[in-house]
Amino acid sequence: MLKRLAKNTTVLSLGTLFCRILGLIRDILIATYFGTSKILEAFIVAFRIPNVFRSLLGEGFSDSVATPVLSEYHNQRERLLTLGRRLFSVSLIILGIVVILGILFSKYLVIAIAPGFLKESYKLSLANIFTKITFFYLFFMGLVAVMCSFLYALKKFALPAFVPSLFNISLICGILFFHRYLHNYILVLSVLVAGLLQFLSLYLYLASKKMRLTFEFRNSFKDKDIIRMFKLFVPRIWSSIVYQLNIFVDTIFASLSWIVGSGALAAIYYANRIIQFPLALIGISIARVAIVDLSGFYKENNLEDFKKVLIFSFQNILFFIIPITFLFLFMAQEIIEVIFVHGKFSTYSLVLTYPVLVFYSLGLFFFCGIKLLVNSFYSLKDTLTPAKTATFALIANVILSAIFIFPLQVAGVALASSLAGLFNFLLLYHLLIKRIGLIKWEGSLWEVVKLFILGVLTAGAAKVVWMILGYNKYIRIGLSFLAGGIIFLLVGLFLKLRYFIYLKRWILRR
Repeated sequence: MLKRLAKNTTVLSLGTLFCRILGLIRDILIATYFGTSKILEAFIVAFRIPNVFRSLLGEGFSDSVATPVLSEYHNQRERLLTLGRRLFSVSLIILGIVVILGILFSKYLVIAIAPGFLKESYKLSLANIFTKITFFYLFFMGLVAVMCSFLYALKKFALPAFVPSLFNISLICGILFFHRYLHNYILVLSVLVAGLLQFLSLYLYLASKKMRLTFEFRNSFKDKDIIRMFKLFVPRIWSSIVYQLNIFVDTIFASLSWIVGSGALAAIYYANRIIQFPLALIGISIARVAIVDLSGFYKENNLEDFKKVLIFSFQNILFFIIPITFLFLFMAQEIIEVIFVHGKFSTYSLVLTYPVLVFYSLGLFFFCGIKLLVNSFYSLKDTLTPAKTATFALIANVILSAIFIFPLQVAGVALASSLAGLFNFLLLYHLLIKRIGLIKWEGSLWEVVKLFILGVLTAGAAKVVWMILGYNKYIRIGLSFLAGGIIFLLVGLFLKLRYFIYLKRWILRR
C-alpha cells in the first residue's frame, strides 16, 4: 500500500517538478520584461479574481468533493463514466453563468480586492480589461478540473501531473515571441491560450481511451451522487471563499502603496512563486495522492490503515520541507537575486521582495500540512470543519496584517499569513484527532530534531560557500547548492535518518 502511495506521489511530484521548473523560467521572463511595473500589478490582480472561482469551482470542487466521490466507483467503470459525463455537463452550465456574470461585474471585483487602484486609473483600467479576458480562462480550467478528478479516481496521475506545464509553456512562448507586438496584453492572452490547450489535451486523451466526457444533461441534476456532491460542496464554498479571502488580505494590504511602498504587490507575487514551488511539488502532490486512499479506507472503516497513510504522508512532507525552509531562511536574498534580478527587476525590487520570502518561509510546513489535513477531512466527507477553521485563520490573518504592516511593511503581511497558517494547522490537527483518535508517531519527534539539525547544517554550508566565493552569481549559487547537497547527504547518513537508510538499502540491492 505505502509503496503504491509513494509511486503515485512520485509520478505526481515529477510532473509538478517539471511544471515548476517551467514556472521558474516563466517568472524569470516576467521579472525581466515587467519587473514590478504597473502592468504586472494589474495582471496579478486580474488573474487573482478568476482564481477565486477556479479554486471554488475547479480544484476546490475537484479535491474536496469530486475526487472522493468518484473514487468510490473506481471498480465500476460504467457508473464512473456515466457520473463523469453528468458532472461535466452540470459544470458546463454553472461555469458559463459564472463567466458571464464575471465579465459584467469585472470592474467592481477589481475595486473590491485592490482598493488602492482607485487612486491609479491606469492600473484600474488595465486590471478591468485583463479580468474580462481571464474569465474565459476560468471556463476552460473548471472543465479541466472535472477531467482531472475523473483520472484521479482511475488512479491515473501522470497526465494530470504534466498538463499544467502547458500553462507555463504558453506564457514562456508568448513573452519570448510576441512580447514586442502585444506588450500590454501578452500575459493575459497567453493565459487564455494556456487554458484552451489544457482543456484540449485532456479531452482528446479521454476520447482516445474511449472515455470521452460527452454532454449528458438528461438526469444529470437528478443523479443521487451529483446531488450528494453538491450537498457536500455547500460548506466547501464557504471554505474556498475564506481561503481566497486570506489571499486577498495579502493583496488588499499590499495594494496600499503609501504604506508598504511602490511594487509591494509584485513583491508578494514573486515571493509567493518561490514558496509555491515546494508547496505544489511536495504538499499538494502528497495530499492529492493521499486523498484517494484515505477515502477508500474510511469507506471500509479501516482507521488503522487511514492513520498509516496519514503518518507516511506527514513524514514525507517533513523530510523535504524542513531543509527547504532553512535554505529559504538562510539564502532568501541570494535566491531572489539569482532568479529574478534581470532587466526591469532592480535592486529596489530585490530589497522589497526578499524579506517577504523569509516570512512566508516560516509558514511553509504549515501551508503543506494544512493541505494534507484538509484532504483528510474531505476523505471523511466532512467539508464543514475545514471551512470553520479557515474562517478563524482569516480573522487572525486580518488582525495580524493590520498589526505587522506598520513596523514591517509588506513583509509584515507575509508574517501574518504564516502565523495564521500555524493557527489553522494546529486547530485542524486537534479536530482530526478528535474524529479518528490518537495517532502514534513512534519516534517521529526525534526524527524531526535530526531534520532540524540537517536543515541548519545544509543551509549553513550553502551560505558559507556563497559568502567566500567571488565568481559570478550563477556559479556561486551552483557551487553553494552543491556544497549544501553534499552536507545534506553526509549528515543525513551520519544521523541515520529513516529516508537515508531506505536509500542506502535500495542502492545496495541494486
